[in-house]
Amino acid sequence: MSIRPSHASPDCSVIAETPDDASYFFGFHDVTPWNPADDCLVVLRAPEMQAGLPGGDAVAEVCLWRPVAGTTEAIGATRAWNWQQGARAQWLPDGNRLVYNAMTEGRVGAVLHDVGSGTDAALPGPIGVLNPDGTTSIAPDYGRLARYWPAYGYGGSLAPASIDEKAPADDGLWQMNLESGARTLFVSVRDAVAVGSASPADADHFLSHASFSPSGNRVAFLHRYFTRDGGFYTRMIVCTAAGADARILAEEKVSHFDWFDDDHIAVWTRPGGGRLAAARRSGLLANPLLRPLVNVARKLKPGLKQAMLREFYFMIPVDDPKARKPIGQGQLEQDGHPMFSKDRRWMLTDTYADAEGLQTLILFDMEAGARIDIGRFNHDPGSTDSDLKCDLHPRWNRAGTQVCIDAARSGTRQCLIVDVAKVAGRPALDAAA
Repeated sequence: MSIRPSHASPDCSVIAETPDDASYFFGFHDVTPWNPADDCLVVLRAPEMQAGLPGGDAVAEVCLWRPVAGTTEAIGATRAWNWQQGARAQWLPDGNRLVYNAMTEGRVGAVLHDVGSGTDAALPGPIGVLNPDGTTSIAPDYGRLARYWPAYGYGGSLAPASIDEKAPADDGLWQMNLESGARTLFVSVRDAVAVGSASPADADHFLSHASFSPSGNRVAFLHRYFTRDGGFYTRMIVCTAAGADARILAEEKVSHFDWFDDDHIAVWTRPGGGRLAAARRSGLLANPLLRPLVNVARKLKPGLKQAMLREFYFMIPVDDPKARKPIGQGQLEQDGHPMFSKDRRWMLTDTYADAEGLQTLILFDMEAGARIDIGRFNHDPGSTDSDLKCDLHPRWNRAGTQVCIDAARSGTRQCLIVDVAKVAGRPALDAAA
């Protein structure tokens, strides 16, 4: 099955790129590197791209990149970072301060940096995602992730006391007040495991990917563990901002997501639980007789996998998860990294490298149901390992006119800015055009 865009745009071009004197990148797709004024981005200046997963000795500089002026300025350094999510650097709404994770003697905390004065304030715990008003953060324990999911943890970070417990009651997602530094356990691993369908007691469970809804009144996060067949089992859980009313929105195959509004989440997943989910939870697919079939299924081309397993971007109503509907059926054939524009008209996403080593940058018109390919980027073959790969991880600027991506080129990572103003400002497209 060949998926082609409704439209391919020649109107989007790369208008800025970080210097080629080092590797620069930002990380994940769920937050933006732009300050509220859209004239400065926070990025990491990192060691050599192929040096492996960063350990406690790997230092990345935290830099302010001003594309119009063509300058990069180091404002700090951190040992608390990884290739997939960077140091979770985020701007506070006042536009004068930003916060990023840092590590001292294995203890992970955060630094609150004032851009105007150049002063730093230390916070006692790490950040993951800030609520919309910038007062609190929810974060996983990066020491637990370093043990059970190294690509998303921080190498060299101290493990929690309950690291060897399968589902501890004293670890999970932590909430921190950025003004006082007060920290409380938002939801424990044990409590998350107890939500909904039974999870295997012999698996090592962990929580990650917390995300506030646009108003901040709800929080979504992922509960994950490795199954006996060697794959991830994921459950997307949503609760109130106070940690109450937890419920499962999707499970088994659950990947990248973004809030559409306070009541809907777009996520790459399958139609729901059922026999496949039950078989994976029970360990049935680890049977030696079935393993060859499992391995073949995991290597299917995106189009075939979508047709056979019914994997799509789904729009899921929080209050009625069974009423989910596919997004871009027939056009968006594989998992990517979605982020909605502020007006929710556009879903920005991407693809992984294809057989030609190309990654596609995509805008999907939510009004017209039309896909627009706005860029194709060469991916260095040496960076396709699952832990070291350089995904585009596209992020909107605040005005919805530019997109920042991470690109692998000539042995380095670079942040590129793509101008999408001519496309994003158009009237709704005709999907049949």
